[in-house]
Amino acid sequence: MTSNPELFSISVIVRSLQAGLIPLAHGYHVYALFLNIIRASDPTLAEKLHAGEQAKPFTVSTLSGKMPRNKAQLSISPDAELSLRLTFLDSAVFSHFMDGALRWGDRLVEIAGIPFRVEEVVTVPREGMPVAFNSFQGILDVGDISRRIDLQFLTPTVFRSGGKRNNVFPEPDLVFGSYWNKWQTLSPVKLDGDLNSHFDKINITRYRLETGIWDFGSYQEVGYSGACRFEIDRNLSDDKVAFINALADFAQFCGTGAKTTMGMGQTRRVDNAGSVSGGTRSHHQEER
Repeated sequence: MTSNPELFSISVIVRSLQAGLIPLAHGYHVYALFLNIIRASDPTLAEKLHAGEQAKPFTVSTLSGKMPRNKAQLSISPDAELSLRLTFLDSAVFSHFMDGALRWGDRLVEIAGIPFRVEEVVTVPREGMPVAFNSFQGILDVGDISRRIDLQFLTPTVFRSGGKRNNVFPEPDLVFGSYWNKWQTLSPVKLDGDLNSHFDKINITRYRLETGIWDFGSYQEVGYSGACRFEIDRNLSDDKVAFINALADFAQFCGTGAKTTMGMGQTRRVDNAGSVSGGTRSHHQEER
């Protein structure tokens, strides 16, 4: 683990206090909860994060755990232990979240109308928990020059196209362009200025994807989820390949595509053995 982390992936374990149904696309409720916890530490920062138009330095997931699915809803059992994954791309935002969580104390949290008790904020790597810490420079220092990159898109993923979120296929320039834009916006360590012009040297060689609709109430989003393998052209220089690998490792922190602050685009890199790569390169299995 890097000595000066800037990138964080943590888990929040919650326990339901009653049974009920919640929408499959309940990321907006988790987003609101996230901002409320930040607000408990720094109201000005919470407002800034909510109002910002540029790439936001965090992502949130939907609930993970044993939840029977019924069409576009999930069934929550009483006393169910579930988890949320939160990522931070800014150490100050992470610090204010942790401070806000302490200030929150034993107050209940509500997700889509169901009350939960926060059991634990997991910040230490543990089996089955997607906890990781790194820095932008730490990712670059790995220097991976693998020309095969496997990514798993855990929640529906979609890209803006012509001002609309309507591209539902992991075209390499969109996938890696998504990481590039967040890196260049949020990282103090900038990548080679023309790297994005080389994303056409990345090809899809295998995929297993499906599309799904997430209903946010007043609107719907169609996205893809599943696994995709990317191969980098053998003629691309090793230094460019290392930067592209860094972006792939960055994916677990920044998510892919649009609405990553509302549960969409949750992404992880997997190695040849099927374990998670990037950051701490630890294993994690999620049940959705």
